[in-house]
Amino acid sequence: MKILKKIIIFLFTNHPYRIKSFLNLYPDKKGEEIDVPERKSMVLKIETGKMIVYPNCPSFVNAPPILRTVSNINRYELKGVYKEPDRILYKLLSGTILSNNGLVYDRKKRAFIEESAKEWTIRLYHSPFTNVINYPPKKKLEGIVLSCLTNGADGGFYHFFLESLPKLHYCHEIIELSSFILLNGPKTDWKLGWLKKANIDIDKVIWVMNTDHIECDQLIFTNRLIHDQQISKWCINSLLALFNIKQVTPAEKFTNNVIIWITREGLKERHIKWEEDILMDFPKIERIDLNKLTPDETIDLLQKSTHVISPHGAGLSNIIFCNSGTKILEILPNDKSFQPCYSRISSMLGFEHSIINVDFMNPENQKTGVNYLRETLCKFI
Repeated sequence: MKILKKIIIFLFTNHPYRIKSFLNLYPDKKGEEIDVPERKSMVLKIETGKMIVYPNCPSFVNAPPILRTVSNINRYELKGVYKEPDRILYKLLSGTILSNNGLVYDRKKRAFIEESAKEWTIRLYHSPFTNVINYPPKKKLEGIVLSCLTNGADGGFYHFFLESLPKLHYCHEIIELSSFILLNGPKTDWKLGWLKKANIDIDKVIWVMNTDHIECDQLIFTNRLIHDQQISKWCINSLLALFNIKQVTPAEKFTNNVIIWITREGLKERHIKWEEDILMDFPKIERIDLNKLTPDETIDLLQKSTHVISPHGAGLSNIIFCNSGTKILEILPNDKSFQPCYSRISSMLGFEHSIINVDFMNPENQKTGVNYLRETLCKFI
């Protein structure tokens, strides 16, 4: 069916029908004459990715991790050595963006740029976006357009914070020159808050939705700068620089314990139903709803915290602001598979990271209910 669709696209439309690497379409020409137009598509800069080391796996307090598999191979490892992707910045004349995952195509060469986007579970060849026959209406943007689009950043704080925002830092030389900045919509107060913290001109931002189709006079975009759940020191340092934050050294840490509980209230799958009951027994633990804090308040709170407790969720992305030596307790539902994103941050930054499994719905569970969590919190604190 996909092959038939591609034949129809090739023969009966002017749409892109193939997927090519950028350098395949625009090779770096050798021996070219001097007197050529400056206006051309090109690679603007390349940074070689460094090695990523996650030296420690988290402490699993009461149960071994449930490991998700893909083709009978573990999807994530508990610890290990990896490599950051090489960071590449591209400039494409008359480049077109299709959808809010940032897929780029070259209309004249009728080709999708394979470095521009990925799908979660299928190869780009099989993506519905690379097999479109009837395209949505096209919007044209003049001037330099910077794309910071990435998968999942529409409603996910983790992806917006740790994958989209580092692109702004990587492209900092051209922020002022850009006429428009493309970010995953919809527009929300929390996205605006972090963009303002980064001193981004909100009037330049265009919030891209799933069905948007945008042709740009000059499109600037990157490859995927962070592999899935492989947060790097580069990513963390980029965010700290973007927000003009200096990490507090251990010698400057606060002497008194500041213990916070990041609530996930409002999210059925991530919220412990009996959360308030357990916290009544621990008046020293401050229950925090990060959705109600400004970025400055969030940063200040995390920098002061000595203990961070939270159900698994995007709020734990903010531990990048903590000091080395901070203790993290991540709480997973009993049937939740292990995801290493937050424990890997802890591994790199020198945090003591523990993971426990708890029955989020039934406090009377003899093994993982309220009594067990109460006992665990006493030891943790």
